[in-house]
Amino acid sequence: MLLKLGSEGEDVKKLQIKLGVDPIGKFGPKTEAAVKVWQSSNGLTADGVVGDGTWSKLFTEGTVSAPTVITEPAPVKSVGGLKLEGLRGHIPDAVIAQIPDTAAKFEINTPLRLAHFLAQCGHESGGFRLTKENLNYSAKGLNGTFKKYFPTLDSAVPYERKPEKIANKVYG
Repeated sequence: MLLKLGSEGEDVKKLQIKLGVDPIGKFGPKTEAAVKVWQSSNGLTADGVVGDGTWSKLFTEGTVSAPTVITEPAPVKSVGGLKLEGLRGHIPDAVIAQIPDTAAKFEINTPLRLAHFLAQCGHESGGFRLTKENLNYSAKGLNGTFKKYFPTLDSAVPYERKPEKIANKVYG
């Protein structure tokens, strides 16, 4: 199964009903946005494409339901004099909403600290798109990225395409 922008039919309607989007049977920008939000909320790469993995997780019990779509963004609190409203359009609203608590907890209380924090978050999350680290490396990728742990291709081969094993070695 593959549903994406431009797809049409009964499966698209079923998807739209599940996501709380108007079930017109045409996969447009609103459906894509709802899919991305749902994927992000459920630990998947938020690409807006419904493949077999997204479909099966979407229609399995125990997944997080689609969040209520808010048509008007909530006002943004300022943090210690930092004006967060200027971040709209650059940083996802869901991330902006988490800044006040995070800033208080970690003493992010100057524009410079906030800039550094958001730059690192943006980098680590692929521009605020990814919520999960992809450790599905080939042996060559492991050798190039984690040379300290995999100094030769031969040392990387037993770990290639084994994300949990890679994480245990590199981050354990």
